[in-house]
Amino acid sequence: MLEGYLIDLEDESIPFVSEDNEHFHIVNNRNMYIMLARNIIEKDVVNGHLWGNRYIKMFGCRYNGRSLACQGYVYSKNNNPPDELTKFDRITFAGKAVDVFAGGSRRAVKYVDSVSWDIQANGVMIKKWDELNTRYSAVVDGIKCNIGIDYVIYYTTQWGKRDIGTCVPRFYIDFEEPVLTEMLLKIYLWVYDFMKFISFRRNIYFDDIRIYRRNANKFEETGIVNIIGKNRGEYLNTETNTILEEDINSSLGELFSYVAARRQGDCTDDLFVPDNDAEYNEVSHTRFLECALSFEGEYDRTQETKTETNNCFSRVKQNAMDVVVEASKIFVSDEEKQSVEKELLELVKSNFQVVMEELREQESSRKNKDRVTSYAKKILIELGKIDFSLEEQYNSVLKNVYADILTEYQEVLAKRMQINFASKPNLGKIFQDMRNGIGHGHPQSLEDIHVYTYQLARCMIYIMILDKVGVTHDKITQIIRKIFR
Repeated sequence: MLEGYLIDLEDESIPFVSEDNEHFHIVNNRNMYIMLARNIIEKDVVNGHLWGNRYIKMFGCRYNGRSLACQGYVYSKNNNPPDELTKFDRITFAGKAVDVFAGGSRRAVKYVDSVSWDIQANGVMIKKWDELNTRYSAVVDGIKCNIGIDYVIYYTTQWGKRDIGTCVPRFYIDFEEPVLTEMLLKIYLWVYDFMKFISFRRNIYFDDIRIYRRNANKFEETGIVNIIGKNRGEYLNTETNTILEEDINSSLGELFSYVAARRQGDCTDDLFVPDNDAEYNEVSHTRFLECALSFEGEYDRTQETKTETNNCFSRVKQNAMDVVVEASKIFVSDEEKQSVEKELLELVKSNFQVVMEELREQESSRKNKDRVTSYAKKILIELGKIDFSLEEQYNSVLKNVYADILTEYQEVLAKRMQINFASKPNLGKIFQDMRNGIGHGHPQSLEDIHVYTYQLARCMIYIMILDKVGVTHDKITQIIRKIFR
């Protein structure tokens, strides 16, 4: 239970209580009936105190005079004296997803054939910390840090209890420089997104989050954190369907940096990741479209463009841009030429030929000249985007770039789905046509072949990300066998 008061919402302090540490109730508010129709107050950070001489800091608060909600909070671990919760140097996360990723407590021990009873328990030996705990360098949003897994053993000394100790793996982040507690929500999302990626599930929960400050050569625990998330079902992953630390080893720092930075760059196109085991096996038009968008986004970020790989296409595209730029300049004043050229040279679309026909068939009237100029501007803004179509991207990844990884999986997936190909279908076109149909509001019914291309696309997104951060193709093949069974 949490009890205390907040000091940043009203002129007077606001007492609150929470019995489950997630839902908060305002107590003893003499104006509670008057405040019923009050506008909602929203604040990123609200400070307060807990009874017992501890500080509390809430994030993402919503308050209307009678009720209080927040996205998360942190409160001081100690009360003599309490930490003021301004900065921290380390944060740790514990939960089932971390247990699976780290390998669980089994990694903390090694088994021996025989040990003298005079030395320790027979057959089991705790590993040394330097061979058990791991450390990798990472950089997210310009913030340098070290990440990894460490272990903590909680001993029970209570009379009548048989438990000797509980070994808990924790995912930690050590920052080179202290970071503000206002960043806790953002840092939580770094770790949530990473665990979501390695689990290929969204139902990620942490049952213990703590922050620490450096004191000489050690860390002192200063605060306890609780982030309130959506219930997406029970986490049921095991080591057989999860990317483990041992699967990626030295690439872990690069993978964490890349996945965590996606949200910082407004890249949240991973809605194709299922919430839980039940949703893993479901396909809908919405999920198909989300997957297609994610595939295109990841392809653009990780693969070479058609302009870079196809010299003939590159020359045609450049000539097209040059022609339209020069043609457009005819219809603008000298003062406008520079700004028009800069605007026209920015981006892409496929209806270039239509615009060029309009330019060639221009009339002499000023009205038509203005219309042609407008068309040219619009098409040139989009022209830079002309590159591989979704069909070409899909087939390129499937048949060329990652054929060594995907050939085996294609065969396994087809056999599992009992799909027999009489001839080799154009899977890229099938995937593109379904995406276009959904996007334009007239999708066809989902058939086995669409489910097949959908599952391959999800797999290819993971391959592109893992390859981007330096995971070897052999290891990627092993990972794909586990995640996309």
